[in-house]
Parts: sequence; C-alpha cells; structure tokens
Amino acid sequence: MICKELLRIPFPADQLPPSSPTISQYMDVIRRANSLEQLLSNSVPYKGRRARLDTTAVLTQVMAGPKKDWMAAVERMADDLYPPWRELLQETGKRLPPEKRGELEPISAWQEQRVVFVKALLDWLGAISDSTMVAELSTRLDAVLDFTIFVTREFLLRNYSPERHQSDVFDQFQLQYLAMDRFVIVSGDPDLSIRTRRSPQSHRIMSFHQFLRTL
Repeated sequence: MICKELLRIPFPADQLPPSSPTISQYMDVIRRANSLEQLLSNSVPYKGRRARLDTTAVLTQVMAGPKKDWMAAVERMADDLYPPWRELLQETGKRLPPEKRGELEPISAWQEQRVVFVKALLDWLGAISDSTMVAELSTRLDAVLDFTIFVTREFLLRNYSPERHQSDVFDQFQLQYLAMDRFVIVSGDPDLSIRTRRSPQSHRIMSFHQFLRTL
C-alpha cells in the first residue's frame, strides 16, 4: 500500500480485486515517478503532498485475475479441439499427435473456432447470440479473434507457454479497441502486428513513426 505517513489510500484486505478509485489513485502516483527507485524509496509529489508506494503488490493482484483467466481460456479452446492434450503432453512432450497436428496446421481449420469464441463472449455478456450478432461481432473483433487463434494454435502445435506469456491477455484487451473504427493502436511491440497480420484491422496497428505520418 502507499506509505501511510505520506498519504493514506485504504486497501481493505477483503476487497479483492481493488476498487477502480483505489487503482486510479495508485496509477496517479506511479505516473508521476521517474523511476521505480523513486517510487519505492523516495517520494513523488501528489496533490500538494508527497506519496510513495511500500509495494507494487496491488498492481500484481489486479493483473493476476486476467492472466489466470487468459491461461484458462487458452486451455479451454485446446480442450474443445483435443481433450486428451494434457495426458499426451505428459507422455510425449507434445500436445497433439502427428495426425491431429496435420489436421490443425492450416489456418482454414480454425474458422469454426471464431464462431465458438464469439458465442462464448456473448453468453458471458448475457447477450443474444443470434447469427446476425455473431456475424457483426466477428467483424468488429476480427483482430482479437486472429490474435486468440494464433495463440491457441501455437499452444497446441508448437511450444507456446501461457505461463511465460501471461501479458498476452493485455495485448488482447488492447485489440478490442479496434472494434471501434475511429481507434488505432500505436505500439512498438512487433508481436501485436505479427499475430494479427491476416486481419483487415491490422493496418490500424502502427508504430509511433507510422502514426505521425498519418497526422
């Protein structure tokens, strides 16, 4: 929590995840710091006072939920495509037998999963998952779907480890902004473009220099 001697920002132990106002205050302090050392050891000016963090654990807690959900989602998609992948991984170090890898190697083999993903999202939102809505969201979330399929495909066919790539869920979150035509994503992360290169929305993912040239 933020050091109480400098500034009190309550974080009740039974309030998990932290509330939005609490996180907003933490981020307000963090963005004023020039370094992690200043944030933890010294203090930064904040609303006419001084503040510092005793720990960044609150941010770890906020990020833990989406990371866990992301890993579970990837594994669920793998379950749908080949339920005994866990047993095979233990026995052979591979998640799929050769014949199944050959079947799932073509990108065209994954088209049905786009519909499955969109329907699952609509069910989670409590929305009607009729064919019109599924088609609309499939278009709007095209880059999200490409990214998710890329990761699941790498998980099953290659050696992709969700545990080592837990931040991928936040890349997926960013891609959801492309559902709105007026948004672009400015990023120096080449993986974001590589994993969505087949999407018609990929041209709206650009480097800072590319973005400047559009102004």
